[in-house]
Amino acid sequence: MGLEEKLPLSLDARIFVEDQLYFSTVGAVRTERGWVCIDTPADPLHAAWWRQTLKTIAPLPILAVIYTDAGRDRVLGTAILMEERPGLVIAHHQAFDRIKSHGEIGRQQVMDALINVGQSESAELLNRTPLVLPNLTFSDRLILNFGSPALILEHVDGASPGQIWVRIPEHDVVFVGDTVTLNAHPNLSEADLERWLEQLRQLHAGRVARRVIPGRGPLVEPKGVSPVLDYLKTLLKRVKTLAGGRRKVELGPLVNEFMAYFPVPEHDRERIQRRIRLSLERLLELYAEGKKMEAGKAAMAKAGSRKKT
Repeated sequence: MGLEEKLPLSLDARIFVEDQLYFSTVGAVRTERGWVCIDTPADPLHAAWWRQTLKTIAPLPILAVIYTDAGRDRVLGTAILMEERPGLVIAHHQAFDRIKSHGEIGRQQVMDALINVGQSESAELLNRTPLVLPNLTFSDRLILNFGSPALILEHVDGASPGQIWVRIPEHDVVFVGDTVTLNAHPNLSEADLERWLEQLRQLHAGRVARRVIPGRGPLVEPKGVSPVLDYLKTLLKRVKTLAGGRRKVELGPLVNEFMAYFPVPEHDRERIQRRIRLSLERLLELYAEGKKMEAGKAAMAKAGSRKKT
């Protein structure tokens, strides 16, 4: 199906979701005063299509763009969406620092990814598209009210330091960014696994919203977050078992085990294997250090009790 023939998923004729573009899922909320976009298409041609699609649904201005994290493939379409007009660009303050530090390296990585999927024209366009940095940041919570429906932005951490959720209580919807990825491997490079798992348990139990929109993949009900929940639970169990052991950990079998959880395009296989390996190395080192600290504290406590006797 060509882009011109596509219609995004509509929730109550107020919230629109598109999960068939390259790399990530994007959304938009039609408020009384205008559109609020949640993340942006990385492909400039898709960003232009998304802008026109929203105009066709309702000829209203795009008032704000929200970045749910600092992912390079979420933040490069803003200039095209807003047509270089002034508007709010919102992110957590930690995400701002990361977006700024990506610079041209981040752009080049997305361009390379577009070329790998046969989109050379899009890569050339992206090279000429300016990066728009956030002009409004927050620490814990921010409420956007452009008339109904209100959007509640909350810092959640877990998947990455600058991760946020966008809740729309009036419609029982939450955009969770890369807290949930259903058609791609989770990126664990900066993850706090235990906090991330707790957030997934909250989502799975239906305590956040009835409709969950992942950062990558289609809308799901709360139980639909199970694939990434199971992935992280298994990974954490493996890491805790192996961390601090006397024998050297053979990472090859572990990498292969986790590669099987989610689809991987052939052109991206080597990169994903490398990313999983690096993440496992970081987590094993982190939990091994934690075990050493616990052992040290236990030894000190035991020595102290001996002195008392």
